[in-house]
Amino acid sequence: MFLSQEIADSKGIFVQIYNLAEAQETTFATPSSFTFQVGFAANKDAKVYQPHIHTNVERVIKGTAEFIFLVQGFMDVVFLDELANRCATVTLRPQMAFLQIRGGHAITTHSNTKFFELKQGPYLGRDLDKYPVDFEGPST
Repeated sequence: MFLSQEIADSKGIFVQIYNLAEAQETTFATPSSFTFQVGFAANKDAKVYQPHIHTNVERVIKGTAEFIFLVQGFMDVVFLDELANRCATVTLRPQMAFLQIRGGHAITTHSNTKFFELKQGPYLGRDLDKYPVDFEGPST
C-alpha cells in the first residue's frame, strides 16, 4: 500500500503521507468523507478502463484540501493543526506526496526541487484562502 503515514488530532485524521514508490496495487487511501480523494493505479498487465463521463454533481465543501506530489529533490514539511500547533515533521523524497484536508503547514524545499500542487477551486485569493501564522521553522 502506498499510504505510509497518517497524522491526526482530536478531530481525526487531517494528513495522509504517501510513498508511491511502494505502491503495488490499485487503491484509494482516503476515506469517502474526505473533501479530496486520492487513489493510485498500479497495473502489471494492460488494462482498458470503462469510458465514462463525470456527472455534474453540486458539492458543498468547507475548507481547502491540498495535495503535493514531489517529483524531484527534497521537501521538509511541518504539519500544523488548525490552531497552528506543530503535529509532525516529515521529509519528502521523490515519488512521495501528502494530502492535507485541514490545518496548515510550513514547507522548506531543498535546491533543485520540483513538485505538483493541487487544490480545490476556484481560488479566492491569498486573503480569503489562507492566512500567515507565526512559526519558528521546520525543525523539531
